[in-house]
Amino acid sequence: MSGFIGEYHCKLDTKGRMLIPSDIRKQLPPSDQEQFVISRGVDDCLSMYTSSEWMVVMSKLRKLNRFKSKDRKFARMFQKGATKINVDNNGRLLLPKGLLGWARIKKEIVIVANVDLWEIWDRKTYENMMKDDWDEFDQLAHEVMGESSDAE
Repeated sequence: MSGFIGEYHCKLDTKGRMLIPSDIRKQLPPSDQEQFVISRGVDDCLSMYTSSEWMVVMSKLRKLNRFKSKDRKFARMFQKGATKINVDNNGRLLLPKGLLGWARIKKEIVIVANVDLWEIWDRKTYENMMKDDWDEFDQLAHEVMGESSDAE
């Protein structure tokens, strides 16, 4: 997989279901179009993994040392609330109420590609975060992606 792209503005219905945008489905291999894993993101969002990508993440977690408290704590916190969800016959996902509450997601959402997973944000939270972070983007781009000018 080369990675996902896109940003999609959607609405949850009264039951907490979201329709998967067709552009997202087109980016998924057929084997990953019917089931996802939703979990808490590392920011105030939800992370949506394909089943295949979740297996990659689980493989990394299996390599953690369960005798180290930081490793145990991270694995526990990372997996808290993680839920397998199936796509219904209408192409919708029922998002778990507990995770929606944790991410303070109301009705309007933004689904954002983040390399190999999708982030699901409350629209207002996402817009505020992007506005705040955008001021730092130039410096962040230099630090993360720019070549170092330091002599080695």
